[in-house]
Amino acid sequence: MPEQTDLAELVKSLAERVHTLEDVRELTRLRAELPRRVNDGRWERVGELFSPDARLDYQHLGQATGRPAIQEYFASLPGLIQQDHPESALLVKQFTHGHEVEVAGDRATGVSFFEERVVFDHESAMVAGKFTDTYVRENGRWLFERVELDLYWVLPHHEGLVRTAPAEKV
Repeated sequence: MPEQTDLAELVKSLAERVHTLEDVRELTRLRAELPRRVNDGRWERVGELFSPDARLDYQHLGQATGRPAIQEYFASLPGLIQQDHPESALLVKQFTHGHEVEVAGDRATGVSFFEERVVFDHESAMVAGKFTDTYVRENGRWLFERVELDLYWVLPHHEGLVRTAPAEKV
């Protein structure tokens, strides 16, 4: 009967792997949903993706603790972005990629990178950075428990990433 034991262990192992892959897929959907809501202008619905006692750390752009505070933070973010250009129409589009996830039961961690275009009537900027996330499964649903932003750069679009080389000395 050793073959049956081996088969039973194989089935158990495969079932665990499938469960982990399903978790990774759900976490990838969760990570994609946050920028989707931003891109669709549904800022007031972003907080729904967070656990009740979640923590948001966007460095100098702000912090918030708890779902209601995170909800308020995102709902007010368009106004904060426009505070220097109140007469401008605002367009924000964020694109995440490279999402990597590690699952451990009902908890997980993830890292993803993002690029963002922020466009005012006559100005636009390129933004790039990294998100480091902690997730928790509550009542069968994955939610953000912590999101940390590591901002790489915010550059006016017309400047790009090119810098002028220093002039040669004669």
